[in-house]
Amino acid sequence: MLADRLVAHRGYPKHYPENTLLGMAAAIDAGAHFIETDILFSADQQPVLYHDNLMTRISGEENAVHLLTLDELVSRPAHEPERLGDQFINQTITPLCDLVSLLEEHPEVTAFIEMKRSGLHIVGLEAAYDIVSKILTPVRDQCVLISFSDEFIDYAHQQGFPRLGLVLKDWEERQGNLMQRIQPEFIFCDTDKVPEGSSLDEITPTWVIYEVEDPDQAIAWFDRGADMVETFDIGGLLENLAHRAL
Repeated sequence: MLADRLVAHRGYPKHYPENTLLGMAAAIDAGAHFIETDILFSADQQPVLYHDNLMTRISGEENAVHLLTLDELVSRPAHEPERLGDQFINQTITPLCDLVSLLEEHPEVTAFIEMKRSGLHIVGLEAAYDIVSKILTPVRDQCVLISFSDEFIDYAHQQGFPRLGLVLKDWEERQGNLMQRIQPEFIFCDTDKVPEGSSLDEITPTWVIYEVEDPDQAIAWFDRGADMVETFDIGGLLENLAHRAL
């Protein structure tokens, strides 16, 4: 199915604030079977769906996520005022536990949980893993831990988390020792990191290429061996590609 080849990057940012429960639900309603979110931690070490350390762009506030408690964060807006104005002013920062509840309602959906390196640096790898893995327990099999931190993914592998993905920082990492040792289920790779003319068929894990919004670009990546593409416009890409009868 086409929905199994597309990942909703931070929910549905084309039309909704990124990394919000509203955006995640809208992506699922649009047909997404795979969603992705970023995780940072509050001052009391609780995980929230948030990309930037500083809150200016997403919340319109001169503050930082790790300086506020969870109770304080969930009362703050997550409406992306510069991009979306005040139309989503009532949408507040989403705790990870709310995403878990949404996933429980949609057992057909898989969530990529990206642990941001800045959050891991503040909380620590072991504590971050313990906190997040405990919260994810009810939907553990629906979740894939991913991160730019190889150390975190290696630790999660050692702890036996069942589903993992590596994010390539450079093309050579696809054949590195960590890749061979943990055998991740997924590999995430920026379009800019793939050398011209290279094929993605050479490695077994599922390749996820990001960021793709244009249907022609998506088809070109599928032709080059990409298994999936990640997009900010999940609904638009699903509709456009469906018309191409992939």
